[in-house]
Amino acid sequence: MGFYLLLTFIVSSYAIAKGSSDSAGALPEEVRQLLKKHKIPNKNLSVSVKELSSGKSLISHNIDVSRNPASTMKLLTTYAALKTLKPNYSWKTEAWIRGSIKSGVLKGDLILKGYGDPFLIHEKYWKFVQGIRDRGLKKITGNIIIDNSYFDIPKTDPGKFDNRPFRTYNAIPSALMYNFQATRLLFRPDKEEKRIDIIPYPWIPEYSYTNRVKYSSKRCARKHHRPTISRTKNKVIIAGSYSAQCGQQYILRAISEADEHAYNGFRDFWRGMGGELTGTLKKGKVTQSDKRFHTYYSDSLGDQIRVINKWSNNVMTRQLLLTLGAKKYGAPGTLEKGRTAILDVLEENNIDHQGIIIDNGSGLSRIARITTRQHMQLLQKAWNDPFMPEFMSSLALSGLDGTMVKRFRKGDQRGRSHMKTGTLRNSKAIAGYMLTRKGKWLAVVIHHNGPKIGGGRGSRIQDAMLRWSFEK
Repeated sequence: MGFYLLLTFIVSSYAIAKGSSDSAGALPEEVRQLLKKHKIPNKNLSVSVKELSSGKSLISHNIDVSRNPASTMKLLTTYAALKTLKPNYSWKTEAWIRGSIKSGVLKGDLILKGYGDPFLIHEKYWKFVQGIRDRGLKKITGNIIIDNSYFDIPKTDPGKFDNRPFRTYNAIPSALMYNFQATRLLFRPDKEEKRIDIIPYPWIPEYSYTNRVKYSSKRCARKHHRPTISRTKNKVIIAGSYSAQCGQQYILRAISEADEHAYNGFRDFWRGMGGELTGTLKKGKVTQSDKRFHTYYSDSLGDQIRVINKWSNNVMTRQLLLTLGAKKYGAPGTLEKGRTAILDVLEENNIDHQGIIIDNGSGLSRIARITTRQHMQLLQKAWNDPFMPEFMSSLALSGLDGTMVKRFRKGDQRGRSHMKTGTLRNSKAIAGYMLTRKGKWLAVVIHHNGPKIGGGRGSRIQDAMLRWSFEK
């Protein structure tokens, strides 16, 4: 970690010294006025706008300053995945048996082995379990063994990033990750008893829940969807207030461990399908004597990166980085292998990677770094790549979907930009492609670091830059 921070300091110091002189044109007047209005220094902003057909630079402002790109870092991870794994790549999830099956009864253990499927959501996991049931298995007399050995992840505090350990975006990757490790907490107002009932799913029998949520009859507000959660070992406390006017709603939180979550989901699905289970959860690995019983194949990589980039899914991106490491350098997948696999793709495609800090590949990081010039190089390379359609279609469409759904909803710019957005405290970024009013395709990268860019200020500056670009 110290090496990363030292490298960042060296690269940033060098870039700040030279970045401001690298200019193809002054910032647009509207952008300069907004920076002045909000008292934001020009040096905190990096912008690159280029015509894709000619390579002509329209704006080149501080493009060699190394900055935190927030979730636009996902562009590197998803592009590297397309190049390494190919768009049709799919993940497998396997069920193995340890013992013998007679008349639909497994006298032994069932082993569930994951290979890092980023999108093993509720209905996909149900299909996996149903596939086991469809093969005639009715009863399991042994245990359910969870094999997460395809990834090797160091013990990590999920609250390290922002002290919110139960938020699903902070979930730690796992080779068998069911539904982003999210427990659904259903809030059901009881107006007669003046109380709020909370129903978790999947049920975690090993955990005890203490409900301290206060009943409210006030107007439904955002705070009612943000209860506080604490956990000490297997004791979970949920506190806060909830308005009856909110009706019945749920929130998702990563409360249990990955193997517990996979087991509890399996148990509930299995019993719901009429299957019997007498054992419990165990951790372990598939051995040579075990027999593969069923394999489920995921949605393709091309489909999954649409979820990753349009909706900025951090957990899926981290799963993808680890998969890259495992496929390129052999299992188990590790952070270091995944980072190296991404840098390999940049090297192979002549994209400058000096000083880039990938960290976990999702951009949910305080130390991730890249320059606007490097990001622009990636967009230009991807534009001329055979997999450009898959890459571009994974980006959010202005005013139509994903993280761009509320921007440019009206007017001529609606649906004219494919963008990846990124937001962290003191970091605001956007990168992608735009079809201008005159029918020209542009690549746009905006990195903005520093204070005072929250509260919509950073977005307004970006939008002003995008409006200017649209008229070119």
